[in-house]
Amino acid sequence: MYPILTNLGPLAIHSYGVMVALGYLLGILVSLFYARKEGLAAETILDLAVWVIISGIIGARLFYVIGQWGDYRHNLLDIVMIQKGGLVILGGFLTNLLVVSLYCRAKKILLLKLFDTLAPAAALGLAIGRIGCFLNGCCFGLPTNLPWGLKFPFGSLAHSYFPNEVIHPTQLYSSFLLLLVFLVVTIIIYPRKKYDGQVFYWWLILYSLYRFTVEFFRYSPMHWLTLTPSQWVVIGLFGCGVVGLLKRR
Repeated sequence: MYPILTNLGPLAIHSYGVMVALGYLLGILVSLFYARKEGLAAETILDLAVWVIISGIIGARLFYVIGQWGDYRHNLLDIVMIQKGGLVILGGFLTNLLVVSLYCRAKKILLLKLFDTLAPAAALGLAIGRIGCFLNGCCFGLPTNLPWGLKFPFGSLAHSYFPNEVIHPTQLYSSFLLLLVFLVVTIIIYPRKKYDGQVFYWWLILYSLYRFTVEFFRYSPMHWLTLTPSQWVVIGLFGCGVVGLLKRR
């Protein structure tokens, strides 16, 4: 675990922030590539990227702070310290869906066409961001006896919950599976696209399957009817993907 990559004088460069920024940057480049295929202007992606980055970070941080309010109510200044970690990806994703929808309505852009452009970028960007989670020691897993389990060092969030215990490296599980989603979407689904929304709906299904599975190995302080809040959310997203495919067909 390397929460701090380097120090530039009094400024600490956090690995989590670097990987999230890298994920956004590569995501923008991938979006530009597919925007050309969809006949969308590069200016549309670059303009939207600003809104996606801002709304994604705000939404992801807001969901995290709400879930961990006990840790922040006496340290309100820590709420803005996102470079140290603490983002709920699903919160950012849901916020992004709303912002992109409003943007398309304002600019009179076909929503599903734009979603198809952004889906591959989202998969790759999230895969890189999860490496930041691993380096930071957050979004960790439950104890395990499997040979690839890891012990996180003292000072990490994972160690504070499971000191000197071997736990699932769920961050790496997520990164690998998201990269697999990216490859499936770009190599198998996109070349066979027949209508707007097909790539996006498949992305919803694949993302939901990955996240639902990994949640069984990931630590979560909350469970509703034996499932985590994230699992309930992705059940809804999975249903949206299936209904969307059936309706478009």
